Amino acid sequence: MLWVVDKKIVKHTVATGEMLVEVPVRVRFEFGLREERFVAGSMSRRFLYNRPALLRRFPRLDAAALEAEVERAVDRAIVEHLTFNGYAEGDVELFGAAESPGGGDGQRGDDAGAQGKAPRARAAAEENREGAPRIVLLGAAREA
Repeated sequence: MLWVVDKKIVKHTVATGEMLVEVPVRVRFEFGLREERFVAGSMSRRFLYNRPALLRRFPRLDAAALEAEVERAVDRAIVEHLTFNGYAEGDVELFGAAESPGGGDGQRGDDAGAQGKAPRARAAAEENREGAPRIVLLGAAREA
């Protein structure tokens, strides 16, 4: 098995009630490949964004809802990355069934929103089918 480590910056838009705010989220993820295909359940990821500043600037934001929203956006971006690069198709089981939601390696990092492993991306993929915005790359659209 080959292990791939990658980094990506995901821009996520948060509705604060007053305005829409684009939040850059730095993501570091690693996963296993076997015969150039994603190995289900092998994903490990951490993400970082300036959570304290967001909560300070927009006190009406719910911290738990913000965290869940950013997790879903990161999972969607990782699934899109795997699909676009040809490592996976359809529903992608990013994390093993034994993983607990929001669990992971127990490392929280600093208070800027670092995260360990998260729940499976199946919910993120289903949300994508229900009208959530998708990343569409022009090169992929021409090939299809």
